[in-house]
Amino acid sequence: MRYISLQSLPPEAFKRLVGIPPDLFREQLAVLEQAERAKRKSGRPSPLSLADQLLLTLGYWREYRTLFHLG
Repeated sequence: MRYISLQSLPPEAFKRLVGIPPDLFREQLAVLEQAERAKRKSGRPSPLSLADQLLLTLGYWREYRTLFHLG
């Protein structure tokens, strides 16, 4: 799921899906964007936007403990 499609969700549904409130997500995204601008080497560009990369990371962290216990 892409971040653009999640922007229309109510805050409760966003938090339930992602694990953090939308305001905190935007703060984290701002920090990531600032860090990205401060990089000297850009490397290979990612096909995902920073928002989608953050969403993917948060989703992984949210499910990791469950997967760890299942393993």
